[in-house]
Amino acid sequence: MIPSQTVNAPLGTNYLLLVNTAVASMMTPEKMQQFGKSPYDGLAVAFLHAYDTSAIPSPAVMTTKILEWKKITGKDIWPWVYVNRMLAIDPADANPYSKDPYFHRFAGADLDDKAGAQTEFIQNWTNALRAAADSRVPGIVCDLEFYNYQKAYEIPELASRMGKGPHETTALLRQLGARMADAAAAQYPDAVLWFLFTGLTHPDYKVLGGESYYPAPSYIAMGLLDEIRAKHLRLKMLTGGEGSIGYCHISTDEFNEKIRDRRERMTPTLEKYQGSLELAGTMTLWSDPSAKKGWVKEYPCGSATAATVEDLQPYLELLFHSYRYNWIYGSADGGYNAFAPESAGRFDAVISRAEQQTGHFTPH
Repeated sequence: MIPSQTVNAPLGTNYLLLVNTAVASMMTPEKMQQFGKSPYDGLAVAFLHAYDTSAIPSPAVMTTKILEWKKITGKDIWPWVYVNRMLAIDPADANPYSKDPYFHRFAGADLDDKAGAQTEFIQNWTNALRAAADSRVPGIVCDLEFYNYQKAYEIPELASRMGKGPHETTALLRQLGARMADAAAAQYPDAVLWFLFTGLTHPDYKVLGGESYYPAPSYIAMGLLDEIRAKHLRLKMLTGGEGSIGYCHISTDEFNEKIRDRRERMTPTLEKYQGSLELAGTMTLWSDPSAKKGWVKEYPCGSATAATVEDLQPYLELLFHSYRYNWIYGSADGGYNAFAPESAGRFDAVISRAEQQTGHFTPH
């Protein structure tokens, strides 16, 4: 059974979101038509992808596209924003996607806004929320992943690169979260803020000099939640589980253990932010062993006992029993293309069966 929740039902009794790196400029009517046949309730679409440093699209531009898509699908289209725009490149990394000169204008992260990257991120966040409100979708999706600079998850590393102390750095991250909360409340007071992960299950992510630090994104989430609590805002945050339960599991027993462990770890945080924070669930799917590539071929996905998407139905049922709000990472590395009829039908059938078995089924 789904455990007692800390949030009233901002998305109804259950909700399933598809996240598959959809980018607005690449979405066609045909793709949206295919998505409209799926068992999902919503789709995350980025108007600017993780490494995009283009001008921030206006709320009107976003709203117009979302309303066009909703006419085709009848489903929710959630604007998706990335914090990566504020992250500098890792000087030791050779990520080919981080070569844009934009990311060379500052070090670590632009938390003091000297390069204006924070202002642009907040503008994208604000515009996305305005568009979500105007197009009557539940909220926005936020990805706190540091694509440009993975090692900067460690507060001492990020602080060193910025030339600041660890405590000053965590304070700046919290201030960013507070700024995000205020902007969200101004644009869409009842928004659902669906974070793919927050890192709040990892208080000892980095220990240095006897002091423990969460991952850097966690301080953004805490700053946002603290602002919601302090100002009695109506905003609701979902934390998605990417960094705790993860996408893949060796067995359903292991998956269930991860779900229990996450609940235990998060209980104090859920109590602290009662009414504003809820756990959402996630997992990924693959068609067959031969379709696996990239990260889906690696551990733990590559070692999972479930060979096919049909074998993953019990995992979906466990997910739906455990959380009322869930998102599926539909990755091409698992042979899953939710916008292609030759791929989507098989996955849709398995998801629909799992929904019906758990009472999550909603006629679409």
